[in-house]
Amino acid sequence: MSSAPASAQSEGESDDPVPPLASEAAGREVFTPADFASFAPRSALDMLQRVPGFSIDERNGGQGRGLGQASGNVLLNGERLASKSDSITDQLARIPASNVIRIEIVDGAALDVPGLTGRVANIIANSTGGLQVQFEWRPQLAAEYAKARWLEGVISASGTVGALDFTFAAEGKPFYGGSGGPNFVTFADGRLEERFSTGIEQGDDTKYSTSLRYGLPGGAVANLNASLLLRRFREWQQERTVSPDVPPLFEDISSLKRGYDYEIGGDVEFDLAGGRLKLIGLERYDRLTFRSQAEVDPATGEPITGTLFSRFTESGERIGRAEYDWGMLGGDWQVSGEAAFNRLDRISDLFTLAPDGNFTPLDFSAGTGGVTEDRYSASLSHSRALTPSISMQLIVGGEYSRIQQTGSGALARSFRRPTGSLSLSWAASERLNVSLKIERRTGQLDFGDVLAEVNLADDNQNAANNQLRPSQNWAYDLEAARDFGPWGNATLRLFQRDFTDYTTFVPTPSGGSARGNIDSAQIQGVELYGTFRFEPVGINGARLDYSLNLRESTYTDPVLGGPLPVGFAEPFELELDWRHDVPATDWAWGAGLRRTRFNPSFRVDEYGYDHRIGNAVSLFVEHKDVFGLTVQAKMSNLLQDELVYDRYVFDGPRADDNFLFRENRRREIGRVMEFIIKGSF
Repeated sequence: MSSAPASAQSEGESDDPVPPLASEAAGREVFTPADFASFAPRSALDMLQRVPGFSIDERNGGQGRGLGQASGNVLLNGERLASKSDSITDQLARIPASNVIRIEIVDGAALDVPGLTGRVANIIANSTGGLQVQFEWRPQLAAEYAKARWLEGVISASGTVGALDFTFAAEGKPFYGGSGGPNFVTFADGRLEERFSTGIEQGDDTKYSTSLRYGLPGGAVANLNASLLLRRFREWQQERTVSPDVPPLFEDISSLKRGYDYEIGGDVEFDLAGGRLKLIGLERYDRLTFRSQAEVDPATGEPITGTLFSRFTESGERIGRAEYDWGMLGGDWQVSGEAAFNRLDRISDLFTLAPDGNFTPLDFSAGTGGVTEDRYSASLSHSRALTPSISMQLIVGGEYSRIQQTGSGALARSFRRPTGSLSLSWAASERLNVSLKIERRTGQLDFGDVLAEVNLADDNQNAANNQLRPSQNWAYDLEAARDFGPWGNATLRLFQRDFTDYTTFVPTPSGGSARGNIDSAQIQGVELYGTFRFEPVGINGARLDYSLNLRESTYTDPVLGGPLPVGFAEPFELELDWRHDVPATDWAWGAGLRRTRFNPSFRVDEYGYDHRIGNAVSLFVEHKDVFGLTVQAKMSNLLQDELVYDRYVFDGPRADDNFLFRENRRREIGRVMEFIIKGSF
């Protein structure tokens, strides 16, 4: 890590596009390309992944609520990476390492970028001109049940023409998975059946994207981003009885998803009336066709039974946002306004297999309809230094939204909700930084939950619920980051989430289940992560990145009334990644360990434990110059951990006298061998 102040470092660097974001007193760390030379990085992502104790937060992209304030923890030249379809890692992987001038690690509350807190990486990069091409190929050999994967990888070209910076990229995003093993089914009367089940998944997504940036006269800047994702995913599930003295049974379930997504977004930023105005626009559209078919053959001469479910979905989002920044009264101010229009239209059909072999339609009108949301929000933010070592950021705002449903449960509703946050940052010393953030959030309603749904793989169905409300929560985060000099660093974070209108499965008056709201839910926990360096003990080039998460969570069971854990809040996660870049050579090797414990999931009439791979061990070896390429070979799941699914099903609401059967399914996937080959020209 560079020990020189960035202000001194940047003197004489004419290609430095932006000044430093914060002072050394605010706990800023600066990394230059020389700090990453031993890793032979190919992209900005390779460099950022090697910053000690820093973990990339992917919240910038995805299906969040509009654009809103900045989230995640990565900036590029002082600006957030605003996209709904591109992840942070995708965008950073397209920036050549040769374009990176430095990486600053600062506390978010000390910046004038509303919404950021904790450790934030600001990547200072500039185009070097000409045309640069990068590629990465990630083949995977066939495992126990999965086919070999040959077409995963990405190629991107970036460069500059006059005042225009451009990047074009094409990416193959296939997924080939497979597993198989026994399934022990225990019925209420004590009967035990052993079955053998297999699952094969094959996805072949392809993505094309471009990013354009143009410098306008007077310091104005315009950006344009566009992407197209072509989707195709197939899945096959098969199960047969293997127990002796048990009637034969064959079950086949197949599904197909096909469609495409596109996104076009842009912004223009320019000086205005002593401040700076930024105008942002975004249009996103998704189109997806889904078809699932299940057939059960008793193989006794009795008729085959079956179900067919099909769904056609169109969804989209249109966003307009304006942000105006200015300095006043010793601080930085921003006023922003956003209008977002979300929509979903769905046609669902359900059929049953008749004795003549044809599928007969069933009434499933609750699965067809549309949902729209018109949302308007505004906020005012203020950032300032309270003392030489304490910074504050305050955001106050609110939103109005109107949700309207068409179809069998037509209904219109409106909501008015406050939003905002308070962030404090204390640079207690040159090596210790403490931050606190309190935030009021409103969640994004999944429009698909409003309509009825069918899952043939688990033989269950969700009823429609036109009363579903977006959840809200208070978020509390206390974080302390400590630099231990040559030994590395560590960050400790305590967090609390208090939800209202929490969404889970609730009973319906007809005896079924649907996604619905309950009054409250809570999640609290502690997270410790960082990097331990081994140079002080004589192992040069070696480091251990570690992460430990402990969580507790609870909400009131809408069926039985007792406490239940929140499904997505895993109670325990431990990840250790050892890497050794052997000095004076192009070789590196390493190993990884991940241990995870999962919470059970609950429906009205069933609950289950999906353990997935709870103990993952991997090993890799890497050479950084194979005819100018970086080549890595990695073997995962060395312990051959199984996919374990334990499921309890009831005839109605969960109760002992309603118990039907239990499934205990164990599927192996085998060891996974994959390669990463990177290059540029």
